[in-house]
Amino acid sequence: MSITDKNLGSKAIQWQAHQNSNSEVPENTMAAMNYAWNLGGIPEIDIRQTADGIIIGIHDATPKRTLSVPEADQDKLISELTFDQIQQWDAGVKFGEQFRNEKVPSLKQILAGLSEHSDRQLYLDFKQVDLEALAALIQEYGVARQIIFAHNNHENCKTVKRLVPEVRTMLWIPARFPETAVETFTHIRQTGFDSLNMVQLHLPDAEEKQSWRYKLQKTFIQEALQYLGEAGMELEVLPYKFDQEDLFELLDMGIRRYAVDEPSVFVELLNRYFN
Repeated sequence: MSITDKNLGSKAIQWQAHQNSNSEVPENTMAAMNYAWNLGGIPEIDIRQTADGIIIGIHDATPKRTLSVPEADQDKLISELTFDQIQQWDAGVKFGEQFRNEKVPSLKQILAGLSEHSDRQLYLDFKQVDLEALAALIQEYGVARQIIFAHNNHENCKTVKRLVPEVRTMLWIPARFPETAVETFTHIRQTGFDSLNMVQLHLPDAEEKQSWRYKLQKTFIQEALQYLGEAGMELEVLPYKFDQEDLFELLDMGIRRYAVDEPSVFVELLNRYFN
């Protein structure tokens, strides 16, 4: 699917299928990857490393929340478990019976598939991996230009850019405390957005309902969009919740990159906006 901007020429909307709060498919599974790609989006995989050094897709430090794991193993750290151990557990059935027998994928498995489709992209959200091992794996499969590395630690983004310059890097900035988000953005702007290609701003709802839904002020988001555009970079936003009016307002502001928890709802609203 290619959704083209009706106001800004041929610039298309790009969107990330956010994983750990995705409401449509079980997170960090091949089902989730293919679901996003088939909808025209970019899946995200949260990456951790097992005791035997395999990089896998899982968000939490333990398997308890997402896997059908025996009680004795629920609170063990992923870094203490082997890949074979983790493969014994179901990664889909907790989400829904139709996803029974989904397994935690290795990053090798995902990158091998990615390498066969040059038009596809993938977000890697850093949780706990050796960055040199990650860089080597990306280079092994020749997919660096298809990868967006995401983290909230600027130093990790710098390291990945040094190891694999072709990888795009994105710093995500939470906004639970808007003042801190503004300070963080101001700081990275002062570095010249060193080693970054994108910045993602989280958009949680404001405590009190008002005309502008989100905690971060609209004027700040507009300024961030301007500063990044002048630097040849992109702004991505992660609205925790949105309805048609909210999304259309963000689109009207000129924002062309999103992260969403409800991909099918997002795509439906995009089609309304452009048609």
